[in-house]
Amino acid sequence: MKKATIPLLILCLLFSACQKEESSAEYAFEAKVLGRNLDCGLYEIKIVKGLPQAEEIAGPTGDEGIYVAKNLPSQLETIGLKILLDVREIQNNELTPCTTLGISRPWLYVVRATKN
Repeated sequence: MKKATIPLLILCLLFSACQKEESSAEYAFEAKVLGRNLDCGLYEIKIVKGLPQAEEIAGPTGDEGIYVAKNLPSQLETIGLKILLDVREIQNNELTPCTTLGISRPWLYVVRATKN
């Protein structure tokens, strides 16, 4: 019984080590924080890497990759900050009211983000 337990324990440790590596995947997008959108009150970001994928998620922006970033962590709300992030399509229940007095921009929901 002990002979079978040791190899089984080693296999479990090897598999758990591999799974931890996979969870530290790279971020899909790079962006620059532009500042607060005056219309909606949320920060805007400019996608600088991964724009075609962002356009597939939220549609084209018409002005070189600028999106309203819902759920951007407050510690990253610094104008000019370069960030790495993963995003997804915004859901209708996640949208907030805007004044519609400014430029209308597509929204992205920030899943996770960090400084670049």
